[in-house]
Amino acid sequence: MPRTTVAEKRLRKALDADENELKALLRDEFAGLEAEQRAELLQRLAKSAGSRKGGSPGLSARLFGVREVLRERLPICVVDERQPIGLAVEAILAIDERSFWINGWARDEEGGGKIAVVSPEGCRVELGERAFRYERSDVVQFYAGLGRAGDREHGFTAFFELPAASRLASGWVVELHAAGGAAVEVQCPPANTDPQTIRATILGELDNHGPLSGPLAAEHGRHALSRLQERIVGEAEIDSVDVYGEPPEAPEVSVIVPLYRRLDFLEHQLLHFSTDPELAEAELVYVLDSVEQREELASRARELFALYQLPFKVVNPTAGSGYAGANRHGVAVASGRKLLLLNSDVIPDRPGWLGEMCRFYDAGERIGALGAKLLYEDDSLQHAGLYFHRLPGTEVWENAHRFKGLHRSFPAAAVAQPVPAVTAACALVDRERYEEVGGMPLHYVQGDYEDSELCLRLADAGYENWYLPAAELYHLEGQSYLAEARRSLSDYNMWLHAELWGETITATMERFDPHVAAVAA
Repeated sequence: MPRTTVAEKRLRKALDADENELKALLRDEFAGLEAEQRAELLQRLAKSAGSRKGGSPGLSARLFGVREVLRERLPICVVDERQPIGLAVEAILAIDERSFWINGWARDEEGGGKIAVVSPEGCRVELGERAFRYERSDVVQFYAGLGRAGDREHGFTAFFELPAASRLASGWVVELHAAGGAAVEVQCPPANTDPQTIRATILGELDNHGPLSGPLAAEHGRHALSRLQERIVGEAEIDSVDVYGEPPEAPEVSVIVPLYRRLDFLEHQLLHFSTDPELAEAELVYVLDSVEQREELASRARELFALYQLPFKVVNPTAGSGYAGANRHGVAVASGRKLLLLNSDVIPDRPGWLGEMCRFYDAGERIGALGAKLLYEDDSLQHAGLYFHRLPGTEVWENAHRFKGLHRSFPAAAVAQPVPAVTAACALVDRERYEEVGGMPLHYVQGDYEDSELCLRLADAGYENWYLPAAELYHLEGQSYLAEARRSLSDYNMWLHAELWGETITATMERFDPHVAAVAA
């Protein structure tokens, strides 16, 4: 067996041994290797050790120490307008332990410089042509004194993945290898690990660099935000379930209601639900997504149960996870054969609506999701089923509501019929069918377009989504979020939805006319 291979095995063992032994081995066996050999060794070692089950920051710290002994150091980049090469990294965002987002700028006077990222543990990733490049006017202006225009696309942003986990915030290095042979490196700022900050930063970059249908979103933003959403949902576990009263033991329907900030909606719903005998037979499951309000909700819930005597549960997660995550927590706790997905700002017009929906669902054949007639406060229509509308001059489809803004008595909206999708502000679905298609998708940000994808999944599985006008409820719509705060989220979700389901939507809309009632009353 070659000497280096034997020594490498000893080095892997030494990572768990005495620190002095590790230092001695590095000095005696590896410090004298050629730079290329040391780089290959670091990559193998970091990949092997970083992939261990139960890896820890302690192991990462030891790998960092090994990296500092073995890696070939380049000259530190000093940004100077007189120098033809320049490099700066402004942020590294830790999406999860193997997925990262980086932005900064690099200038190579001759063009074609190559950027490489080295993790604290020694994993090396060449960004190459995958990085999204864009003009940085501040950098162009800084170097204007050289009198040579050169390449103006100095800015770079990229989503990248490591072959093994990195668990240290500090210690990142980025290298720039210029076309002419010069090379420099910079020490990076610590990686940001806060998911909310990371999400806002990435969405801001997508917003600032051209249309959402461009390469930054398609090649970088989509992958980064989907991974981030998986992390956010995965890190939010159910901490406790508070039970008020005695919920029914074997309910036919579980009503799942996410709560976010507007806790007053709970009182409005319970007031109306308490006057409807059918709701006493259903399982009411509220999921608190604004976890900082836990104590406030507990106090209010006790008072409301004492006042209305209607049993309900409150699911308390360890962290907020957005609309899809909250629904998943609710479904995990629910025991009903059917699931009624309901927004907290939806108020029934009159008792009996839930029974209407259940009877219609049971009488139909292979119904996927069943939606109700939703109304604004002025009795105009908010929802009579969803369809898809292509934005003029684009390939992007947006969700649209049939007959929106017309009076609730508009004849065509009084007809029950199949529709492409319904809003989960109020949607009934068989639990087995819901789970068969994977439930609410997790890749959308915060809450938008999950319901239409759920309906498309159901249709793809051979089910048919229906609109039922006999069930009428008021929907206050979007009062938990400021409209401006939702804009970038909604634009991104709309683009992602069309990116994933565009072909299916196109075929669906070739068969569906949203302006007529397709089934006789």
